[in-house]
Amino acid sequence: MNISKHIEQNTLIFQTTPHILRKQGSGPMSTQGSIPPSIRDALESPSDYVLAVTGKPGTGKSLFVQEIFRKFEKSLLIASNAESTSYTKKQLSLLPEYERRFIVSQYWRNVVPQDLHQQPLKDQISKLLGQEVDFDADITIIDSWNDFVMPIDKGLRYEVQQSLIYAARNESKKILMVTEGDWQMDNPHLLYHSSDAIVNLERLRQDQRMYRQMSIEKMRSRAVGQDTFLFTLTRGRFSYVPWHIHKFPPITVEREPIPDAAPDRISTGNNSLDEILGGGFRRDSLNLIEVENLAAPYLETVYIPFISNHLQQGRPAVILLPEGWSPERFSHGLGHFVENKRVDGQVVFFGRHILGKQTNVRGIDDDPWKTLQEIRYEASQLEREFGASATVLYALDTLENKYGLSDLKGMMAEIAAALASTRRPTTAILSQQQALKSGSLAHGIHLRVQELCGVLSVCGVVPRTSFLALRPVLSEGFLDYDLIPIE
Repeated sequence: MNISKHIEQNTLIFQTTPHILRKQGSGPMSTQGSIPPSIRDALESPSDYVLAVTGKPGTGKSLFVQEIFRKFEKSLLIASNAESTSYTKKQLSLLPEYERRFIVSQYWRNVVPQDLHQQPLKDQISKLLGQEVDFDADITIIDSWNDFVMPIDKGLRYEVQQSLIYAARNESKKILMVTEGDWQMDNPHLLYHSSDAIVNLERLRQDQRMYRQMSIEKMRSRAVGQDTFLFTLTRGRFSYVPWHIHKFPPITVEREPIPDAAPDRISTGNNSLDEILGGGFRRDSLNLIEVENLAAPYLETVYIPFISNHLQQGRPAVILLPEGWSPERFSHGLGHFVENKRVDGQVVFFGRHILGKQTNVRGIDDDPWKTLQEIRYEASQLEREFGASATVLYALDTLENKYGLSDLKGMMAEIAAALASTRRPTTAILSQQQALKSGSLAHGIHLRVQELCGVLSVCGVVPRTSFLALRPVLSEGFLDYDLIPIE
């Protein structure tokens, strides 16, 4: 079924064909290559512009400018010997007018940079290359600037740079210069001082995992709505990852639930996550999900696909609510994708300060072991009623606030020890702000959900994965998401 639903201005547009989620005016996340909006706008403008692309070796600078070369047919790419590999040529050779637009800058060339500033930009490039350039480009890309000026006498390099910039400005054209190193450490009167924009690419590490980040350090005469982006180099293509705001629209079209892959697994409700976990959550051990905090969208991203898929298969659930969450708030997100009667009939809620007239709401006792007994009792009752295993979801901040760290550790040890015999699917939600740490828990699967540069991501601690960006997808009216590597 094709669905295209526009929610409201400045919110998200969900589409099922193609499977893309995007924000109005920002462009979609794509593994086929994409350029951040502010940079694309500067390159599409009729005025001149000078852009410096910097970063350490291997950060993705060449793939970034090659993406620009792909997107803009009136661009010229001057590559050094190091960047003009057979793989690069093969990837770019199918582009229009490739033979005229792609030029290799040989190191062993005779360069006589005299009176350049009196010549048009194309003639200056021809003279500096030692060969005729017959393509009149709107965007000239030099990868890399360091290698390009190497044969030129050091005393003339700044003069050559200024001559090229002067010609580009005079002809309302653009120049992109790729250079290696830390732009902040170099002498400010050189390339970075003269550029209209500085884009810096980095590889950053966190908990022995790597992700890639682009920062717009400077952008003259342009409004910058977002100055830091995650990006991927999936399949050898540069693609930025735009910010995503999780809003769940009231669409009630249902899809077929995802079945369990094996008797010892239970689907997470997400095909991408099931794949990296080897079939989904485990039944015989604790599934731990560590979140940056318990606010939306961190928790909603976890529980909506999982619990919605679970309920649609006629299975019950017992949910110990996070601190401050009411049953109504927890059910609100689910209600967009699952009928309310399913939530009311198949879920029993426990909470510390919950009130309400619903028959499926329970408080928790002052005795931690009695609370644990009551949760198990309710799960058993639901299993008898529905003839299926009941999933139990524990929000550990509620237990920590009620009973303290010591009793919570004891409860979790007891829960983990009993799982091998009951095989009841059990998931614990741990906030990074809690005193309890993941190392204190015996778990079979450990996922971490957090934000990187405004993008929601997940990484696997057990099994180990790098960072994966969440791309929400509304497939036939049911919330889902793809996982895109950002290493």
